[in-house]
Amino acid sequence: MRVSASFLPGLASAAVPFTLQGPGVNPADFRVTVFASGLSYPLGMARLPDGSMLVSVLQNASFFGGTASLVRLVDANGDGVADAAPVVLYTGLSMGQSSLKIAGNLVFVTGQKTPITVLRLGATPASALTLVGTITVTYPPGGWLHPHSALAVRKTQGSANRYDLLFQLGSDTNFAVTTRTATLGNIAISGATGTLAGESIYLLNITDQTGSVTASGLTRVASGLRNAAGMAFHPVTGDLYFQENGIDGLVDANEPLSADELNVIPRNSLGSAGWFFGFPANYTAYRTGIRVGGAGVQPLIAFQPLPNPQTGAESEGANDIAHAPPGFPDGLNTGIFVGFHGKFGLGGVQNEENPLVYVNPATGSYFHFIAGKQAGIGHLDGLLSTRDSLFVADLSTTGSLGSGLGGGVIYQIKSNVTPRAPSIEVKPAAAGVELRWDRGSLQEALDPAGPWAPLPDAFSPATFPLDQPRKFFRAGY
Repeated sequence: MRVSASFLPGLASAAVPFTLQGPGVNPADFRVTVFASGLSYPLGMARLPDGSMLVSVLQNASFFGGTASLVRLVDANGDGVADAAPVVLYTGLSMGQSSLKIAGNLVFVTGQKTPITVLRLGATPASALTLVGTITVTYPPGGWLHPHSALAVRKTQGSANRYDLLFQLGSDTNFAVTTRTATLGNIAISGATGTLAGESIYLLNITDQTGSVTASGLTRVASGLRNAAGMAFHPVTGDLYFQENGIDGLVDANEPLSADELNVIPRNSLGSAGWFFGFPANYTAYRTGIRVGGAGVQPLIAFQPLPNPQTGAESEGANDIAHAPPGFPDGLNTGIFVGFHGKFGLGGVQNEENPLVYVNPATGSYFHFIAGKQAGIGHLDGLLSTRDSLFVADLSTTGSLGSGLGGGVIYQIKSNVTPRAPSIEVKPAAAGVELRWDRGSLQEALDPAGPWAPLPDAFSPATFPLDQPRKFFRAGY
């Protein structure tokens, strides 16, 4: 495993403080580098059209104050280290920004209780972003324990300029039914209005008309969720995967009552009635694994300590999730990575709950890909998956959220090996022929020699009629 340090002008350098581990993991299969260091609270990350990175940062001692910016980082020579200091593309955002997504020419960014800001990309990836408008959530007086903080976005199937924007609104309290509501409003995003119930995930249709952006179709797609603060659409199936934060301990907040979870809603069922996930009366007990209550949709995974639930290594406070890069080594390229924040303001050996976990939803197994409770690691909260790399943002390497100025780091974990090609299965279907593939995207051509073109609206399984002109299909990444 290669370990490198970044040397960005004006920024502090750092070394990689961890080794990759877990069943079937060979550290030599990866190149691990410090992509950028000396950043202040990096968290939201997204890929710009040229492959450079857009990152949310904050120039303030506390994560919960000051002004945030979106900056661009470039690695032109592909050595895993950003070439120069970050360049600001937009500034003036409020406090720490926790989620950043790009869809088409639009950029969506938000943080706890801050507006969902909608920006437009410039003429080139290096161009400044411009403000389109904001989507606001107004809360009732008296505080709200889990305000909105997470986003997911996908292109609306069959539409060239419409997107499905998802955001969460968690519970008002730790362990009780939320009875109050919040209000959705907007500045220059007409149609973004409505009343919001807590313990939910909401979908809002966003239409980009170049001159303006409008919203419509506010839909509550899931309920019974304490705080689904990390969401991601599966790149192959289109299903929505999301984490769920467990209930804090009623006597000792650091000893959870219930386990964090990983859940899923199938693509074709998103927005249909009945997706209730059980909070607060239904949950998996953290240590025993006993299912309390039993109502609601059951989780794919309930994260207990490993290997022994009573004494093993813990993972608490699930934050971001990312589907594995399709170019990762076999056995690590079809699952999901989950970053755990752990103890609120602690890092290093004082935070025994902050690993990066790899999950195999097909088997229900999971392990700590980066172990928690390690010196030099604070909160591995930000994740971004690309073709062959996983970018991991440590919000604050000391763990502090009050004095973390310049203490953030982004690591790149890049595959050194070439995995097997994606598999594609063909079988007869009532309406024609059905194709299933396990990784990457579906591509089509009129001739086996190409040229090959991606099918952006195709999700596995996909059915094609037999009465169309002859075509060839493959899965690629």
